[in-house]
Amino acid sequence: MLNNTEVISRIEEIRNNHQLTAASFASKIGVQRSAMSHILSGRNKPSLDFLMKIYDAFDEVNLEWLLLGKSPPLTQPQDDFRKTSENDKTEADEIKPDIQITESKIETLNLPISCEAPKEIIYLYANGKFERFTPKN
Repeated sequence: MLNNTEVISRIEEIRNNHQLTAASFASKIGVQRSAMSHILSGRNKPSLDFLMKIYDAFDEVNLEWLLLGKSPPLTQPQDDFRKTSENDKTEADEIKPDIQITESKIETLNLPISCEAPKEIIYLYANGKFERFTPKN
């Protein structure tokens, strides 16, 4: 069962982290200001639809954290080609293979040598964590 007081405090945390007023937060997630006010005051409980709007509007918000308070509060920020620090390494990082593809291997695989640059690369790990890499344009 959801603890509404804790869910509301996590909503407040997101709002404060983004330095948004209640009105601007409501606008960003696409709800009426009165709905936001009623939820923050505790008059109304946040619906699943309301929570999903927050999740959709803020890419860094972890849904499990927003709903249950579990897991890290935010996914890692999307810096251009960011890399985790040495302290953040997981087991999955340690077993990541070092793959190098040469032109001869590409020709053997019948892949074009000049491929488009990727829009985004996402590493998904078995422990539920992920890393997102976005190239600079």
